Amino acid sequence: MYSIAYVVPYFGKFPKGFQFWLMSCGCNPSIDWLIFTDDRTDYDYPDNVKVTYWTFDQMRTRVQSIFDFPISLERPYKLCDYKPAYGEIFERELRGYDFWGDCDIDLVWGDIRKFYTDEVLENYEKVGFNGHSMLFRNTPQVCSRYRTCVEGALSYRDVFSVDQGFAFDETGMDAIYEALGIPVYKEIDFANLLKYDYGFYLDWQDEEDREKNEAQVFTWSHGVVTRHYLYKGRIETKEYLYLHYWCRPTSFRIHEYDPNRQYLIYPDVTTDKPFHMDEELIRRKSKRSKVKYYAKSIWFNRHKITLERIVFNVKGMLGYKNGC
Repeated sequence: MYSIAYVVPYFGKFPKGFQFWLMSCGCNPSIDWLIFTDDRTDYDYPDNVKVTYWTFDQMRTRVQSIFDFPISLERPYKLCDYKPAYGEIFERELRGYDFWGDCDIDLVWGDIRKFYTDEVLENYEKVGFNGHSMLFRNTPQVCSRYRTCVEGALSYRDVFSVDQGFAFDETGMDAIYEALGIPVYKEIDFANLLKYDYGFYLDWQDEEDREKNEAQVFTWSHGVVTRHYLYKGRIETKEYLYLHYWCRPTSFRIHEYDPNRQYLIYPDVTTDKPFHMDEELIRRKSKRSKVKYYAKSIWFNRHKITLERIVFNVKGMLGYKNGC
């Protein structure tokens, strides 16, 4: 079995769903998570989640140490652009692992090994294409791949020198791997929820599957993420690698974090309240009030709504690129 470690630098207070995320990590005992944070809250950390308490200044110093030019790392959010460099930045901590990865914490893991099998890891050096979860083979060549300069695409030196977000971990790395002709594992085995839809609507679906979004909820049980949806008059199910909340204003109404309990996940709530899965529950829970949902979403994301984010999103939609 290939060994895997996810690297998760996070500065500031962890979000409300963090303990739920930790529980799902603990249900994947053959994988490690290396967290670097300044949040010393007394969470129930599983054995495979290893915490190092750093200040953001220590993080900035570590990043600067591997580059021969002045970097820009003024805010924790800028770390998104540095994700492809984690293999070099955390080279000491990652020694002995076959693969290292980066991931978000606004998600809940399912059974990772069921999807990231040894066969997949044997055939790809890069697994995943979205910033919420990617794996890279832990070799010097792969860890330095982000330094490749591709004409007409983002350059790591330009990205790391400016106090601005570029989504280099996604668009930048996509351009590099495409230019080099290196295959990337791009299966849609995750459930990515649209953050601006008041119901549950999955992104990254084939056109013929979109009608399956009409009524659906999710469950997390014994380390498995399952989608329950209505399709042609019957209840269908599908298992996923993980469910990505993606900044949705979710309330975690959880009384006990226990891997043996079953949790229900619907548009803006995750709960351990007992339930019976049937058509009536799916229809009732799959939609929320538009007004209430959007009001809650604006309040939940109020600190993230900035001119820079708006400009960045617009540029991303227009296919903005920076030269090498």
